[in-house]
Amino acid sequence: MAHATTNTGHREKAQSTFQQGDLSALVASRICHDLISPMGAIDNGLELLQLSQGITGPEFDLIAQSITQANTRLRLYRLAFGMVGDEQMISRNEIDSMLKALGASGRHSFRWTGSDHLNRRQSKLVFLLLLCLESALPWGGEIVIGDAPGGLRLTALSDRMKLDEALWNMVLSKATDETADLSAAKVHFALIAQELRAQEASVTMVREASGLRLHLRCAS
Repeated sequence: MAHATTNTGHREKAQSTFQQGDLSALVASRICHDLISPMGAIDNGLELLQLSQGITGPEFDLIAQSITQANTRLRLYRLAFGMVGDEQMISRNEIDSMLKALGASGRHSFRWTGSDHLNRRQSKLVFLLLLCLESALPWGGEIVIGDAPGGLRLTALSDRMKLDEALWNMVLSKATDETADLSAAKVHFALIAQELRAQEASVTMVREASGLRLHLRCAS
């Protein structure tokens, strides 16, 4: 006798919600996880070559710097794009290490003045916003992140900024704008809008002569 399996509308809706909200984060986590280990192995191999054979020179330095930058971006993307758990925390040491590595290229500098620990869900919002601010500072600048009433404050300091109104409207309104010039290099604008909705958080912006200030208000 054949047995038919029927999926209820409720299960289909739940599956659809999971796919929309979580699958992209799971893919990002998988990619970053699979790449971080071999990149770390290459970094260790370069260090062993330098110690055992005394290899030096600009070519070696360029390779080492490129590996370090790649590792740093992978760590950043795992935090900003990857899956997070409600109970996970990120320490100040980890935040400081990340920001120091990000600033090693010299174009941007980053400074953390907040508390000693940050909830991973909040850190996802912070690092997505940091990517948005990087896009707004193509000529370089300083980004300072610290505590604020009800959440955190991100301040971008620079003499020159480039703000795409349609992209930033997505951040402030938490809604996708079909008129926005959304490319792979700017996908973080759409992702922060999605994550703000999911966490019931919000962002306000204040423009100043020296740059701009974002106030991230997190759900209690």
